[in-house]
Amino acid sequence: MIDKFLAFLLAACFACSGWAESVMPSSYKSLTYTLYEAKSNGIKYDTWVSVPPGYENSNADYPILILLDGGYFMGTTVEAAHIQAMTGEAKPIIVAGITTHGPTHGLQRLIDYSAEVPSLDVPPGAEVSFWQLIADGLAKGGIKHEDAYGGTGPFLSFLENEWLPDLAKRYRVDPTDIGIAGHSSGGEFVVDTLLKKQTAFSKFIVGSYGVHVFADTLPEREQYFAKAKALRPLQVFCGFGGGEIEDPDMIDYIGGGVALMKRLQKLDPENVSINVRGFEHEQHGSVFHHILSSGIHELWGTGKTLTETMKH
Repeated sequence: MIDKFLAFLLAACFACSGWAESVMPSSYKSLTYTLYEAKSNGIKYDTWVSVPPGYENSNADYPILILLDGGYFMGTTVEAAHIQAMTGEAKPIIVAGITTHGPTHGLQRLIDYSAEVPSLDVPPGAEVSFWQLIADGLAKGGIKHEDAYGGTGPFLSFLENEWLPDLAKRYRVDPTDIGIAGHSSGGEFVVDTLLKKQTAFSKFIVGSYGVHVFADTLPEREQYFAKAKALRPLQVFCGFGGGEIEDPDMIDYIGGGVALMKRLQKLDPENVSINVRGFEHEQHGSVFHHILSSGIHELWGTGKTLTETMKH
């Protein structure tokens, strides 16, 4: 009973906005939460928005970064964006994170982020298919492999036609400078969106992804990418962990993604800029923090050093 009373007392104290403001790290003081129910697919999404330092004292429009798996990566992203803005190394940006509401995010993210059902074939040199491991996990929950993919269209429709317009009403968003970031399956959705070429997004941060979820239609999509005219110049930062390509069961997954990036750069070098970087020794879970911070610096960097900022 005492433990429950103490928990209640702590909760009540944190509910007091004055105390909460005094103990919250500065990067999180502007953080707001909104629950949406998408018209496009009927799914509920948790969303968070953080505005950059100086936003309240400005009338300017700001770039915005849409962050997939925001429930996992919002803290990392807000901190990286804020510190780079404060040091003058990158432009200040709005960060908007999104995650499926409730306990089903692991499944719904596969549906939302994956265009096609991936093959379960074991790649050459591997002991097991990466996708077979996922299929085995789904099967334990009574979910068929083929039912866990194919929802990218409705999810992109929600982002472009529902969420972004609402964000533009609530915040000063620069409509010509909208980015999207994702890792693993989230990275696959980012690349799926890039392949469409003519979307609301012009900047893309891609972490440790594979091509298996659009492999069946990839040749046709690459042909389209080569011919389609981008609405504005497209910039891509793609990263992966050095430890991932040393894993015989991951090298086909990561290697296929890196190879696609190189092909896309060649297909439209005048309108598309792609930077691919490996991070030595990092693994699938540890690398996205590096990718995210480097991606912000590459896509919104000012070219200034800390000392240059301090001089002014």
